[in-house]
Amino acid sequence: MDVTQHKAHLRRYFDGVGFARWSAIYGDARLSVVRNTIRAGHNVMLGVADSWVGEAFPSATGLTALDAGCGTGLFSLALARRGFKVASSDLAPQMAAATARAAAAAGLSDRVSCWASDLESITGSYDLVNCFDVLIHYPAEPFAAMLSHLASLCRGTLLFTYAPYSPVLAAMHRVGGYFPHSQRRTDIQMIREATVRQALADSGMRFRRAERVGKGFYHVMLVEASRG
Repeated sequence: MDVTQHKAHLRRYFDGVGFARWSAIYGDARLSVVRNTIRAGHNVMLGVADSWVGEAFPSATGLTALDAGCGTGLFSLALARRGFKVASSDLAPQMAAATARAAAAAGLSDRVSCWASDLESITGSYDLVNCFDVLIHYPAEPFAAMLSHLASLCRGTLLFTYAPYSPVLAAMHRVGGYFPHSQRRTDIQMIREATVRQALADSGMRFRRAERVGKGFYHVMLVEASRG
């Protein structure tokens, strides 16, 4: 895989037709049966992640968080409401702008800063780093590199999702490969657990827990890791 070209493809998609599609999924618009399952699964994942944040940070006042791949800002706003100062970044400018608008509408602009950026270009140090449904688009080698960079930005808790490997899902993906590319959105790359654990260990992060979320067409593994 040419990672540079792949990122350019993802940026065009999520800054174009994908923006409307995913804004609808992340919002409250009427959806098809398939997209409803994606919304339901995504909401379950965010709920679990939010509960883990509450356990790790009973008080977040004065703490910082990075929402890498912020989408339309659902989790950025949840973190801001907990008291975090949130840095929200997305590969697609339209997504970052949508988060900024959502923060302004919620009266949270003073706690949420937004910008468009390639994940590897993000700098800084944060008490909490989260990256949801971004790494699912990359195979093992770039996945490990991107996870390592996220870990380098984290001085506390790291939360992320990946697409777990399973024979059933692999078969579904092979079948999906026969459909024309024009009818597909993005390709999901499944990663084995051993690859994830090794990448965390190599980055100096301690694996704490994981929970699989599967709802219809939404299947991810949510992972929590910590520094040291």
